[in-house]
Amino acid sequence: MKVLQIIDGEIYAGIYEIMLRFGNIIKNIEFNYLTSVKVYDSSKSYDLGISRKNIKNKIIYNHRLYKFLKKNKYDIVHISSGAFFFTFFCVVTCKLAGIKKIIVHSRNTPRIRPLKKILIKILNPLYRNMTSVHLSCSTQAAKSLFTKTDDVIVLKNGIDTDKYKFNEKVRNEYRKKLNLENKVVYGHIGRFIYQKNHEFLIDLFYEIQKKQDSVLLLIGTGELEDKIKEKVNKLNIKDKVIFLGFRSDVDKLLNAIDIFLFPSIYEGLGNVVIESLTNGLPTFVSSGIPDEANISKNFYKIDEFDTNKWIEEIQSVKKYDRDNAYKDTIKNGYDIKDVAKQLEEIYFSLNK
Repeated sequence: MKVLQIIDGEIYAGIYEIMLRFGNIIKNIEFNYLTSVKVYDSSKSYDLGISRKNIKNKIIYNHRLYKFLKKNKYDIVHISSGAFFFTFFCVVTCKLAGIKKIIVHSRNTPRIRPLKKILIKILNPLYRNMTSVHLSCSTQAAKSLFTKTDDVIVLKNGIDTDKYKFNEKVRNEYRKKLNLENKVVYGHIGRFIYQKNHEFLIDLFYEIQKKQDSVLLLIGTGELEDKIKEKVNKLNIKDKVIFLGFRSDVDKLLNAIDIFLFPSIYEGLGNVVIESLTNGLPTFVSSGIPDEANISKNFYKIDEFDTNKWIEEIQSVKKYDRDNAYKDTIKNGYDIKDVAKQLEEIYFSLNK
């Protein structure tokens, strides 16, 4: 069986990594990966070489997608995105190219304007008839893309629990390397985009650092990075905020952190929240994070973007056990080996 994963690489680089790991675990299916622009180098990865930033580019993207699908034959196409119109036109293109089995996987809960909501509601019956299976990373993400959820399968974003569980030796090594010893270390992982709410994050940390000797690690890159750096400079906390950029050692960096902050405006799930909890970190999130991410006593959800309320919650943290936190991840069904088995069963049920 040959399966193509279509991922918007500009937005869902984290999802690309998850699907790549699924491909490494599921040995009896050949996986290929397709993004709009290059995300990672891999012999099984392809890109269409165009950013979908305007209508013209989106038309070119779908034309290239059609030619790609005609040239390369696939048994199943699996589309991952939180954007309705991206997935809708991908589905139409797949159908025109002769693909019979199409999976759409809702990955996010973006804010949708009223007119778009009306169009989505009108197009949804056609959309559903053209697709074989509807997946989502959470109930919230399912409602966003499919409007009704009775036939949507929630497939959890699996993580490698062995990789993300707490390691004291790595913690000491990284804290020394980053000069974090004897400091309270706060952390955040995410692209510098509106959704991740870095503006509030910096305002929050500005108040935190007044009260304790602390440091904030920001892991990720993105279009708003320079703007956030300017804000940090204006607040005169440049020496306390460390911009680490894109990192391939996130699992190790989590060990060096003491408290994880994730104030996203919206999320399909927030996979880094699961990773943080697996590492045993007290993890403070906004109401934009679905309840499916609550897999641990270390999960704290705050309903308002009020710095005082966040600080009160942070100060209420009791002692926590980092060494055994990964067991909650397994118990709640987020271990990648278990999720990969579920996905494999879905593929083979389609290919009968």
